Amino acid sequence: MPERIMKYGGVKFRNLVPPVKINRYVNKLPPNKKDSLFEVAHELVDAGMIEVLDDREHSTIDKDTVDVQIPNAKE
Repeated sequence: MPERIMKYGGVKFRNLVPPVKINRYVNKLPPNKKDSLFEVAHELVDAGMIEVLDDREHSTIDKDTVDVQIPNAKE
């Protein structure tokens, strides 16, 4: 599966299961496990659904992910 960039910290990750399974899993999480993307990401890692890749320094600065940002569609 392709690698993605998660907005929290610019963390690069790889899905280990199809996105539909991830969505179902997250939808079933209790509200206290979905307070932040950080918490959801940890739940997904613990469940074996995503793998966090360590080849990118964690950062919250958008300029660090410019190479993988997709511009908004023009209306």
